Amino acid sequence: MWPFTSYPEQEPSQVHGQTYDYVIIGGGTAGCVLASRLSEDRDVSVLVIEKGHAKDNIISRMPLISQNMFLGNIMQVQSDRWSEPMSGANGRKNKLWAVEGIGGASRMNAMLWTRGYPGDYAAWEQLGLDNWGYDKMEPYFRRIENAVCHPGSGYRGHQGPVELRQFRYPFLWPKYFDKAAEELGLRTGGDLNDPTAPAMGLFTLDAAIDKRGNRISALSAYLSKAVVSQRRGRLTICTGAVASRLETNAQTVLATGVYIRSLKGAETEFFINARREIILCSGAVCTPQLLLSGIGPKSSAERFQIPFTAELPVGSHLWDHYSIPVMLEVPKKETFHILQSIWGLWYLLLWLLFGKGHIGYTALTTTLFLRTTTIDRQTMRIQTFDGGNGTEPLDGSCPQNIPDIEIMVMPNSSAERAVEGAALISLHPTLVQPRGSGRVELASKDALTQPKITYPLLNDDGDVAAARLAVRFTMRLAEIFQRSYPYPSKLTFAPGQDPAPLEKWESAFPDEYLVPKTSTSPDAGRQPRTWENVTDEEIDDYMRRVSHTSLHFAGTCPISNDKESGVVDQSLRVHGFSNLRIADTSVFPKIPSCHTMAPVMAVAERCADMIKSTWKEKQSH
Repeated sequence: MWPFTSYPEQEPSQVHGQTYDYVIIGGGTAGCVLASRLSEDRDVSVLVIEKGHAKDNIISRMPLISQNMFLGNIMQVQSDRWSEPMSGANGRKNKLWAVEGIGGASRMNAMLWTRGYPGDYAAWEQLGLDNWGYDKMEPYFRRIENAVCHPGSGYRGHQGPVELRQFRYPFLWPKYFDKAAEELGLRTGGDLNDPTAPAMGLFTLDAAIDKRGNRISALSAYLSKAVVSQRRGRLTICTGAVASRLETNAQTVLATGVYIRSLKGAETEFFINARREIILCSGAVCTPQLLLSGIGPKSSAERFQIPFTAELPVGSHLWDHYSIPVMLEVPKKETFHILQSIWGLWYLLLWLLFGKGHIGYTALTTTLFLRTTTIDRQTMRIQTFDGGNGTEPLDGSCPQNIPDIEIMVMPNSSAERAVEGAALISLHPTLVQPRGSGRVELASKDALTQPKITYPLLNDDGDVAAARLAVRFTMRLAEIFQRSYPYPSKLTFAPGQDPAPLEKWESAFPDEYLVPKTSTSPDAGRQPRTWENVTDEEIDDYMRRVSHTSLHFAGTCPISNDKESGVVDQSLRVHGFSNLRIADTSVFPKIPSCHTMAPVMAVAERCADMIKSTWKEKQSH
């Protein structure tokens, strides 16, 4: 009967007082993977606690449309999480978007599958984490993948639940950007997920989209209605619930249960018992918020009069990739802005009937990776000779060669809020190896109050220098593109250009962003700057005004070998507890140079195997 029934969800009151072998807090990307794998065992009981709901509607399956953060409740976008005022951004705030609901960020992200370079995980090994090298992660990447776009590849998975395809836009401009990138020394790099892929290059990206043109999320791949219905006796999904605190015992080093509250308004707490383990999968913001209900800095517990259990550096480091939009104005037919015209109805029908057309694409199909230390400051060309560290700069297995910049190429505006009246393509330089970090702290002991988030935007001099050079390189790339592209392509959003569009865009921001009010610039009417004569000060000013998050939050509960430098051990157990684990991006000891869906799914797959192994060993004794 399950094809004709709704997604099986229970309310908090229905699970009150129940006991489950495994309690998973957070039904996002990692939580779906973990719940699916643990519930494969017919002899266990698994509970998933999730703030949102399933809401598997048709819009959530449209690859392009589902990436729109402004769709609100349709996509369960939570939009009331803000950074503190950012000193590196003129004191303004950033909205730190997230998706609630089963599947989490995989319901709204760009569906991009990037494993990360072997050098990313070698950097983890250099921290003493010998169980987290690329050789340990690769089998899990393969397990997840069904790399339809690489059918003959021996290093890719072909039997996993996540189908991967590549796309090429039907626009004219991509080939001109490809040529511009090649002119600056960035060659086509082949499969980015090949462990031997060059550390720098121009790459066509794999996207999690099925053969019918539907988004593949953690919900559809791991925790679909069919899976949950078939496992109804051993897998329970509790939605509309927020975990308020853990029940822990420092003497027995056990986490015995969790208190939850309903989102329907009542302050009643419900309690769930955990027979074996509790696993936190609430992400790099909410996982530390829950842990801080007794585990973390002692000063935090004392400030909010919370019973203190264990001293750990919870929330003391927050990393993210952040971006600086650089945009050119081109004909509307060369962008996704065409969907705002009558043509939008045609493309909607094309997707509904055949799963084809613009709506079936991801927001970007091509990207550039590079390392700023290889850029020649005089020409902006990439230098691929030995830079003096004894390794070939294109060897992606070496941590020192990990790219620190990604430049995404998109046929739409990439500014945080809409740019009215303009058809834009974006060159989106993004800092993917930030030095600076922020932190997550409690703002209240009320679980429904957002935590205090110090966001690390341009708060490190080294990051400012790398981002500045990336923007200058991007302007050079745009200039080469403009020389050959047959249509007008004015550089509208970039440092040193006509200030009017930027000031108009800023003036439309709601007051809560704390965007400083600007008057007409005295430079209005001046000849636009080029990559050569734009000043560092002009670039820095532009970056402070437009930079925003890429939503790859990580590192707030990192893996470590001791409780002074991290929160979980190499088996993902919280230091000091034998049955409390974390499996989400918060455990990353260093943020990788990639989009984070693939690595966090691999972490969740590994966690499931670790848990199964632990209890198999216990039962054998």
